[in-house]
Amino acid sequence: MEAAFQSSVSLKVVPASMPEPAIAARLREALRGDVRFDPLHRTLYATDASIYEIVPQGVVMPKDGEDVVRLVRLCAEAGLAITPRGAGTGLAGGAVGKGVVLDLSRHMNHIGRLDLEAKTVEVEPGVVLDQLNAALAPHGLHFAPDVATSSRATIGGMIANNSCGAHSVFYGRTVDHVLELDVVLGDGERVKFSRGKEVEASTSPDNRSGSGACGRIVKGLTAIRDAQHDEILRRFPKVMRSNGGYGLDRLGPPGSPVDATRILCGSEGTLGIVVGAKLALVPLPKHKALVVLGFGSVLDAVGATPRALEHRPAAVELVDRPLLDATRGHPAYESKRHFLGGDPEAILVVELFGESEAEVAQQVAALTAECGQMPEARATVEVMDPIKQQDVWAIRKAGLGLLMSIPGQAQSNSFVEDTAVDPSRLREYIARFMRILEEEDTPGGGYYAHASVGVIHVRPILDLKRGEHVDKMRRITERVCDLALEFGGTLTGEHGDGIVRSGFLERLYGPRIIEAFRQVKTLFDPRGLMNPGKIVDPWPMTENLRHGPAFHETPIKTYFDFSHHGGMAGATGMCSGVGECRKLDAGVMCPSYMVTREEKDSTRARANALRSALSNRGLIRDLDDARLGEAMDLCLSCKACKTECPTGVDMAQLKAEWLAQRVLRDGADRRARFIAETPRRLRRASRFARITNLLTQTGFFRGHVERAYGLDRRLPVPRLARHTFRQWWSRQPKPTTSRPRGWAVFFVDTWTNHVHPEAGIAAVKLLEAAGYDVLCPDVGCCGRSLISQGLLAEARQQAEMVLRQLRGFAARRVPIIGIEPSCVLSFIDEYPSLISARMARTVASVSTTLETFLGRLLAEEPDALRFRPAARDILYHGHCHQKALIGLESVGGLLKAAFNDRARVIPAGCCGMAGAFGHLKEHYDVSRAIAEDRLLPTVRANPEAVVTVAGFSCRQQIEHHARRPVQHVAEVLAEALM
Repeated sequence: MEAAFQSSVSLKVVPASMPEPAIAARLREALRGDVRFDPLHRTLYATDASIYEIVPQGVVMPKDGEDVVRLVRLCAEAGLAITPRGAGTGLAGGAVGKGVVLDLSRHMNHIGRLDLEAKTVEVEPGVVLDQLNAALAPHGLHFAPDVATSSRATIGGMIANNSCGAHSVFYGRTVDHVLELDVVLGDGERVKFSRGKEVEASTSPDNRSGSGACGRIVKGLTAIRDAQHDEILRRFPKVMRSNGGYGLDRLGPPGSPVDATRILCGSEGTLGIVVGAKLALVPLPKHKALVVLGFGSVLDAVGATPRALEHRPAAVELVDRPLLDATRGHPAYESKRHFLGGDPEAILVVELFGESEAEVAQQVAALTAECGQMPEARATVEVMDPIKQQDVWAIRKAGLGLLMSIPGQAQSNSFVEDTAVDPSRLREYIARFMRILEEEDTPGGGYYAHASVGVIHVRPILDLKRGEHVDKMRRITERVCDLALEFGGTLTGEHGDGIVRSGFLERLYGPRIIEAFRQVKTLFDPRGLMNPGKIVDPWPMTENLRHGPAFHETPIKTYFDFSHHGGMAGATGMCSGVGECRKLDAGVMCPSYMVTREEKDSTRARANALRSALSNRGLIRDLDDARLGEAMDLCLSCKACKTECPTGVDMAQLKAEWLAQRVLRDGADRRARFIAETPRRLRRASRFARITNLLTQTGFFRGHVERAYGLDRRLPVPRLARHTFRQWWSRQPKPTTSRPRGWAVFFVDTWTNHVHPEAGIAAVKLLEAAGYDVLCPDVGCCGRSLISQGLLAEARQQAEMVLRQLRGFAARRVPIIGIEPSCVLSFIDEYPSLISARMARTVASVSTTLETFLGRLLAEEPDALRFRPAARDILYHGHCHQKALIGLESVGGLLKAAFNDRARVIPAGCCGMAGAFGHLKEHYDVSRAIAEDRLLPTVRANPEAVVTVAGFSCRQQIEHHARRPVQHVAEVLAEALM
């Protein structure tokens, strides 16, 4: 973040009538950042996490504050509105608008000066909260507001919304931690407002004295505050989480100095663009504990909140039954449900902070003792382990997305999800809220809340494609607004006014305060170009809907079965926009976004592009549109979105279907056919393995493959084994007696058979040692390469052939086990969707990976296998499909049972190879960058460790880029057998 700004740019006046291409050209000429006026980017930035959609004229991703100044001046001269945007996770429609959308997250994401003595840090607006706090943690500090979207929420967005989070009862709101804001105003002037200083000098070269815009604004705010002081006292809600309109109530009493930062926080980008901030930091809590209280109803739970608050907790969070049920059986959350005792209808999660373990334990004991006297409390669970505490918060943070994952036309919608009242009246308020929804014949869709501060999140289930439901949305909002007023509360507790609530501000505050808001807007943005339509002169809440009555989906005949969502269009429409796919340094989704930080490379963007193509809305007209290829290009089909996306958008399946529709129309191109037929070519080449290996390792062959098929010559072609697994298997003596556990089918995939038979041999050894008689039927290839290239008609034929050979075993409940996750897990994921037959579901029910199978066995029978102690540390990298479809919990248990603490799962995302993805010349650099995110640094940091994997692609990636030998985990386990 620059300390000062000197503009040397001489901008020409751009007439308001200048055509759009000319405006884009002028922006490209003036700015160092990215200027995107193409239909794809305009489509992708037309939505956020709200119910709204507005197609902008263009998108700009500025490099720095100087770029923002240039942009604002050009847009002011051209009469173009500007909508600032961080991660686009807002629920109120604050980040969509006409004119130019300004994406501040792509480049302006640097952490600046950290002052440990003063406990402050300077940041650019695109810094992600979790990344900031990860950088601060080694110093024992953090930025306290903790929004549920912390893995992708930007500091600029948090300032715009005055974000709060679960611990606001303890730490307050964002506004309480902002010391200084570097802001570009609507005329392009850059000024700095600081807490405790009446005027900070403008950073524009022609205004050093502070007598210009900065002084004018502070004087204007002072006059507005003083003139409206009595009305402010009368009309602003007396609850902590009052966040509607402009924060005039935060400007202090008449005669006191005005701090403009306190009104900029929560202004949603309507007053100026924050290009830098100085933040106050607080120490991390030394010791924490959770007490989870179970209740028989939501009302009983919130009714207990006042008693919980007497213990001065750091947080009191409500989670109800629908949300808890949504985590049941979920691969990402099932193992985290350990704290749910007594199958409650609702829980309160109470967090306590202390200076010592003894202090926290004393607080827990006091709270637990009091809860024991509460007849409505059904269960009390104390959670002292920090790792298990993270599980509780993971369930709580999953709330928003999981409540939005209902298949079908009716969805849970954000419009009254942000009301706040005094916590002492929360029970009565929620009871009345429930009555309104009951009278409107509208399900609530689940209740969760920051109960400690009286903020309740309810997302009524409506089908906004129906006009009568749009009318009902408006009517419910009016009734809830009146209810909040009756209780002395607010309609906006933390998520902003945006489009959805701005139209109700006059109902809440009255005409005098609304006029004061208008005066504030004029002070900062006299031309009204900053994020128009929000707070002042608002757009109607029932217009610009993403799915309104005029929205129509295009039905198409698909290979995969999308009937659960009403078709392919319905499956793409499941994307709520909450942006979990934009998280960094955590999980697997979305690997390409993690390295490019381009919106178009996120799962959300791909879903939005497909939704546009399959509807009558937007600029991408159908699946033939070439722009879809740009959005789909860096999708690795890792399947992480199927689990990590809160609404379960399965982009791997959607991409395969999109490719299939393209193949159906145009046929498979040369490269796709070459990749898809790899298993067939390997079968032929294996007959002459020695000669094939000599040929394929030459520079001539690798150069030919690169020229002919675009496969990067830098990646070596896998060497074929001298003897295949099946050749080895055919020489094995057949058992004369049966082993105690009966039969197990070992599925022999293409790579195990032809490239790494030693892994398959190790798998057989392990299964036999565990007491199984192993069968290896020659069922052929699973069809994974066909699926990945969109050759779904051929893949379906292949799948039918495989299923016919496996269904007899499956019918007798014989386990089907594989060691290449992408292959054996296709039985679980793709086959039942490609083939709507009972045999597909039956085979899926008995199929799994070797590690998961053995892990579950040892969890039940610890002595089923015995292992020698490991001589060296062992690192295990799990395959993306494993993580997405069955999880790595059983694998972790297996490694611990075998090697105790000498083995661990690498906490990394995707390896980046993803089948053929990393082999493509245009993907080589991105593929490596994905591996460098967490995987390769971990491997290099442990040079003496044995590196093990599950997937063939992962093995290739690590061997090539880390130059380390890699084994399949089956080999390491088999070598250690006693």
